[in-house]
Amino acid sequence: MSKLLFIIIGFILIFILFYRQYLLKKMNEELNEKIKIEIKKNEEKTRISIQQSRMASMGEMLENIAHQWRQPLSTISVAASGIEIKKELNILNDEELSDSLKHIKNATQYLSNTIDDFRNFFVKDKIPSNINIRNTLNKTIDLMSSTLAKEEITLIRNIQNINFTSYENELIQVLMNIFINAKDALANRKSEKLIIVVIKQIEDNLVIKIKDNAGGVDSSIIDKIFEPYFTTKHQFNGTGIGLYMSKLIVEKHLIGEISVKNIDFIFNSKTYRGALFELVLPLNITNNK
Repeated sequence: MSKLLFIIIGFILIFILFYRQYLLKKMNEELNEKIKIEIKKNEEKTRISIQQSRMASMGEMLENIAHQWRQPLSTISVAASGIEIKKELNILNDEELSDSLKHIKNATQYLSNTIDDFRNFFVKDKIPSNINIRNTLNKTIDLMSSTLAKEEITLIRNIQNINFTSYENELIQVLMNIFINAKDALANRKSEKLIIVVIKQIEDNLVIKIKDNAGGVDSSIIDKIFEPYFTTKHQFNGTGIGLYMSKLIVEKHLIGEISVKNIDFIFNSKTYRGALFELVLPLNITNNK
């Protein structure tokens, strides 16, 4: 009888052990499923946040494009009107017609290039491409040129000619956000307004430094400006989304680092104080994934 009891107890213990393993396995499967769902939710939130940042950038770019289009549209209008008037007066010669048509064609090409810049900015990079940092910075400045000119900001460049592999549109978006941040910080400055860009290669990294002479960020909040929706006068359009998304893009997409600090610097024998944003990016992003 005692032997049978031991056998029954043994079966019960084995059953309990297997049932416990079954429950643990089920719990692990449910936990893994919950983790997958949360990961998908976070990925979707990130995607939406990036899109929101780009849509916010659109307003700035539309203002730039509208400003940039005024002159070429005026050129086209004046040239076309001149042709029409001279034709009616029968004083239009071939040389004047050729010159006017040349002006119209050049202005039209400029408008077309502006549209391409705007369209390309909102096309998501599918794969990393080989790009040149001077060309990338020039594209960024072209998108920002009218805004910088309107605010009477002088842009100083000290750039090495470096080719690297990365996501160009994402980098342009980050650079635009930093320029917009500097522009907003400089808005109330009455005297000389400066943005200085220094780009160089250090070992296997591309180092981009962008500084302004707006006086710097308040030391009590400088550690918070990359937080989502944290707002200061240095923030992007007052929402905080620009610098937060810049950090997210740099770290998650460009596999790099972004930081900010206040510095004192000398330019043209004058001492200034301002914010310094520094990006450290791999020269070949495919080697860091």
